[in-house]
Amino acid sequence: MYSPRAMAARARRGVQHAWGSVPERLAGVHRRVPDGTVALTFDDGPHPESTTRVLDQLAALGVQATFFCVGLNARSHPEIVRRALAEGHVIGSHSLSHPADDHTSPILLRREYREGRRSIEDVVSADVSLFRPPYGYLSLGTAAVMRERCLSPWLWSVDPGDWQAGVTVDAIVSVAGGADSGDVVLLHDWVEQPWDPAARDRSATIDALPVIVESIRSRGLELTTLPG
Repeated sequence: MYSPRAMAARARRGVQHAWGSVPERLAGVHRRVPDGTVALTFDDGPHPESTTRVLDQLAALGVQATFFCVGLNARSHPEIVRRALAEGHVIGSHSLSHPADDHTSPILLRREYREGRRSIEDVVSADVSLFRPPYGYLSLGTAAVMRERCLSPWLWSVDPGDWQAGVTVDAIVSVAGGADSGDVVLLHDWVEQPWDPAARDRSATIDALPVIVESIRSRGLELTTLPG
């Protein structure tokens, strides 16, 4: 179990690495979508307590998003993944069990990335190269594994910290609602391995979605998905 400070550091690692750094270039990391668009992305699901509510909200808003699914969760709830796909959302993999990559051996990482991808592909009956590393962790070692596994890794450019316990709707909106042209927004339809179980309450994220979408659209920007 990690401290709140450690979890915060892990969650932000994906934006701490200098854009265009050696690991990013090696892995072929993406962070930006075309000008005039913004992508909403969701990590760690699926889970029946929250992902279905996120999908309901997105359907009401007429928005398609991208879901990075944990392999074990997808195996447990394949019907939710298939629903998301049927409703026009894009599916990517997020490892098999969401390990702390900086404390996982290269051998185990290869298995995590391989089996995570395979789990999603078995559910959707299609090739899935779209990938986001757990915690957004990126190093030369993880980048080499991503390249070896022929993954297409995506990180993000906007993190409203919705993975934190007790985060408010206003706090999420104040960051995500300001997403600008080309931004990729990190959100969570579930929180795997939270430092506080209360973080698994996704109500604030779900309630924030209409305001986020309205703010983005009010500036003439379109919501898009990542290329899957």
